[in-house]
Amino acid sequence: MSRALQSTAVPQSAALRSFAAQWQARSADSLSPVREQAMQRFLKLGLPSLRDETWRYTDLRSLAAQSFVDAPRTTRGQIEPYAPLALLGETDRAASLLMVNGYPTLPVAEGLVNGIEIKSLREVSRLDPNTLLRFLEPLSDADQQRWALLNTALFVDGLYLKITARVPMPLIILHVATADGANNIAYPRVIIEAAPGSSATIIEHHVAQGEHAPLNNSNTHIALGQDAQLEHYRVYATGAAATHLDSLNIRQDQGSQCKQFTIVLGGGLVRTALEAHLEKPGASLDSYSLLVGHEDRHVDCVNIVTHGAPDTRSNQTARAIASDASRVIFNSKVIVNAGAVHAQSQQSCRGLLLSPTAEIDTRPQLEIHADEVKCAHGATTGRLDPDMLFYMLSRGLDRDTAQSLLVYAFLADVLTGMSVASARAAIENALISQLPDSQTLRKFR
Repeated sequence: MSRALQSTAVPQSAALRSFAAQWQARSADSLSPVREQAMQRFLKLGLPSLRDETWRYTDLRSLAAQSFVDAPRTTRGQIEPYAPLALLGETDRAASLLMVNGYPTLPVAEGLVNGIEIKSLREVSRLDPNTLLRFLEPLSDADQQRWALLNTALFVDGLYLKITARVPMPLIILHVATADGANNIAYPRVIIEAAPGSSATIIEHHVAQGEHAPLNNSNTHIALGQDAQLEHYRVYATGAAATHLDSLNIRQDQGSQCKQFTIVLGGGLVRTALEAHLEKPGASLDSYSLLVGHEDRHVDCVNIVTHGAPDTRSNQTARAIASDASRVIFNSKVIVNAGAVHAQSQQSCRGLLLSPTAEIDTRPQLEIHADEVKCAHGATTGRLDPDMLFYMLSRGLDRDTAQSLLVYAFLADVLTGMSVASARAAIENALISQLPDSQTLRKFR
């Protein structure tokens, strides 16, 4: 049974009208009350614009003029191999899951897989909706959460992962985006809950297949219990025609540790948002962002970390590189709430311009409401160090090789913390392939 929106206001843009039509065509389920709240808020707030604080560098007016329909639930034909960016080698031991436009293919043996309980969100919402409501509420009107509201309203299925033990091997979620034609949209949703004392590594790998790519509005929610540990990757490797709007929400209990990697290697417009809440003493977050722009790609990364308890720690390291006519943005903010004494935070963003027509914008911010804290930030953007380039040229290297080596060294800060060696090697290879003289560079690895 379809539902009509209670509001009598008519959405002004073609995109909003199409999202309202999608909502009206959805069948009611156990999550309908919170879904309707999310949809009403989204339509009231409208699409983000350049007037919104975290969207001042990304213009969505062309997107607003489009009308969207649901992307298909399956691909046409077989899933293509992704040899150029296979994040695990043939001999690596790992678990893997497939999601096509947000619809999961679950393993034959459900339940506990390598210490992780795996369920579909549709099944959880049918059997235990209160479990999902813990992760869907409270709803936020913040502009960086705008697309998360739409995802909450319109996602149909997804993955619920509960980490119950110390899991030695990584789990890869392969997100495949595919479309029947222009103006498709997908709403992938993943919820990861780590039980107290558990640990795991989870890699979300976003790729596209076929002639058309849908607008991908994805959302991941991570909840870490006391002393839980998680290493989480989100890797974007789609084509130039793809638009990806991704929201990541992290909530951490006492003593929990999260290491998070955001790697943007592909896509036409990629916008990533990370919102982390260090809610109990001893929680710590290490966030690494590697943002690569070339041709006319637009990459926008927004990180907001809130210290809500004493003795919490966060570290943000971002490396951005832009060539051709691309634009890369890194916008980070640390909020230290009242009472969060002895909080420590560090923000470091360095940008490297390889073209006079490329642009990098960095905006580190601090908002501190407590005494006895240790917080610092720094941001630099420039070109390759001419002294280092001269030194390498004087040692007999040609200019292209010397420049590529300096670029590679510049980006390595983000990669060194990865515990999955094969994933790091694959990402390094993908980076090298986008640099001049890639064949020579591989000899230096």
